[in-house]
Amino acid sequence: MSPILHVELAAQPDAAVRSRRVTGRWLTSLCGGEQPCATAQDLVLAVNEAVSNSAEHAYDGDPSGVVVLHGTAEGSSVRLQVSDHGRWRDPPADPGFRGRGLNMIEAMTEEARVDHGPDGTTVSFCGTLGRCPGACTGSRQF
Repeated sequence: MSPILHVELAAQPDAAVRSRRVTGRWLTSLCGGEQPCATAQDLVLAVNEAVSNSAEHAYDGDPSGVVVLHGTAEGSSVRLQVSDHGRWRDPPADPGFRGRGLNMIEAMTEEARVDHGPDGTTVSFCGTLGRCPGACTGSRQF
């Protein structure tokens, strides 16, 4: 399979389901087997969280919004980005029983970053398939 993944998803509740399927297939193919490695499973969950956040919050329920999932692979290093052109909503001080998506992404990836501005939000993260050391550079940033 290609070392590049690019999918545009309608900002609807089923966007996360589709993102999990397509990301899982892509990462499994990169792992070179029939089952994804532990890192690939973590990255699928991180994509799920980022896409869910975008679909739910960026467009305030407007189903015409688009969430873009982009991934690149070089060797065992995988970088993923989830972007939207919607609005940013600051996480609440007390998230209650929700609001832990960004923390989950940070915990499941080697490096994570959120960039937001007037043109939308991009959540970027990476991992090393097979848990090989040292593929991501930089630091975790939120």
